[in-house]
Amino acid sequence: MALQMLVALALAFAVGMPLFGRHWPWVVLTAFIVCSGAVGRGEAIYKGLQRFAGAIGGTLVAALVARVALHGIASAVVIFIVLFLGIWLREVNYAYWAACATLIFALLQGSQGVDPVPLFALRVTAIIAGTLCAIAATWFVFPMKTELVVRRRVAAARDALLADAGSRDLRFHLAQLDRVAPPVRLHRRVFGERKDGKHPATLIDAMQGRLRAAIERAEVRVTISVAVSLDGYIDDRSPQRLILSSPEDLADMRAERDASDAIFVGAETVRRDNPSLRAKDAARVTVTHSGELDANLHFFDGSMRTIVLTVPERVEALRAKLRERAEIVAIESFEPAAYVTALRDLGLRSLFVEGGTRILTEFLTSGAFDRLRLAIAPFFVGDADAPRLVHASRFLNDAHQRLTLRAVRKLGDVAVLEYEHPSA
Repeated sequence: MALQMLVALALAFAVGMPLFGRHWPWVVLTAFIVCSGAVGRGEAIYKGLQRFAGAIGGTLVAALVARVALHGIASAVVIFIVLFLGIWLREVNYAYWAACATLIFALLQGSQGVDPVPLFALRVTAIIAGTLCAIAATWFVFPMKTELVVRRRVAAARDALLADAGSRDLRFHLAQLDRVAPPVRLHRRVFGERKDGKHPATLIDAMQGRLRAAIERAEVRVTISVAVSLDGYIDDRSPQRLILSSPEDLADMRAERDASDAIFVGAETVRRDNPSLRAKDAARVTVTHSGELDANLHFFDGSMRTIVLTVPERVEALRAKLRERAEIVAIESFEPAAYVTALRDLGLRSLFVEGGTRILTEFLTSGAFDRLRLAIAPFFVGDADAPRLVHASRFLNDAHQRLTLRAVRKLGDVAVLEYEHPSA
C-alpha cells in the first residue's frame, strides 16, 4: 500500500504540474484520497467514483449558489453549515463529503469576489486525472484483487466463529467486512449475481449474518426443539395434530419451556395447530408476515405474556385486532437475528424455538441457535405432502461444519438427540 501511494503521488505530480498549472494540488489531493487505505483494486475504483460523483454534485449546487450573492456573515454561516453537513454525512458516504468540500470551495471563491464557475470544469478534470493516477497505481503495483481480500476476511471471520471468539472480536470482524463490502456490493448491483451464487458480496452478506447471530447469541441463548418421524416429518395432513412425542418426552420438553424466557413458534403453526403453549413464566412469541391472526385462538387467551413480531406497517392493524391480548413489536426484517434482537430488547434472555417448518428452516440455515433438541418418534409418516423438518435450503452446518452431539437420551419410546452449535 505504501508503494502504491508512492507511485500514485508521483504520477499525480507528473500529470498535475504540467497540465493544470497552479491547480496541480487538486490532482495530487485526489490521488492521495483515493489511494489512501484502499484495500484492493475495487476499493480504489469505488472511492474514485465517490469522489467524482461528490464533485459533480457539489459543482451543480455551487452553480446555483453562485447566482445568489452571499457576503460577510451570511457567507460564513452557510460555509459552516455545509462543513457541518459534510463531516456528519461523511460516515454515510464519502461522496457527500466530496460534494460539500466542492461547495465550500465555491463559497470561498465567491466571498473573495472570484467567479468560481469557470474553475468547475477544470476541477472536475483534475479529479478525474487524480483518480486515474490512484487506480493505475493500485492496479499495476503489487495489485490486491478485491475478491481475494474479501475471501481472506471471510475466512478470518469464519475462524473466529469456530474458535468461539468473544463478541468484541466478532464485532471487529464484522467491521472488517463492512470495510470491504461497498465496492463488491456495487459490482453486484451493476453486473448481477454469479450463476454459482458465490459473488464476493454474497459471501460477505452470509458471513455478516452469521456474525450478527453469534453476537446476539452471546446475549440470548436459543434452543431449537422439534420432534420428527423416522422419515423426517413433523406432522401429517390429518385435521388432528400428530403426536410424535412420548409422555416422557412431553414432560421433559415442558420443563425446558418453564426454564425459558420465551417460546417461539411461527404464525402458521399458531393457525394450524391452535396451541396454547403454556409455561410457568415464559412468554409466547410468534412472527407474522401477513398479520392474519385470529384473536380467538388459544395462543391469545390472555393466560400469559404473548408477543407478536411483525413489520412496522402491520403493527397498528394487529394492535386493533388483538388489543390487550398481545404485545405487537416491529422488527426490521424477517430473519432470526432480527427476532432475537427484538426479544433481547424486551429483556428476554433464553428462547425456546418450536417451529414450524419455515421458522425451523430460518434458524437452522442462519446458524442462529446454540442448541438443537431433536426427538425422533419410532414410526413413519410416508406422505410426500406432509410438513417436513426443514425446507430445501443452503445450511451453514453442512458436512464440513458439523454440529456437536452432546447427549443421546431414551424417553419412553422416543430417542432425544441434543446437538450444540460449534460457536455456542
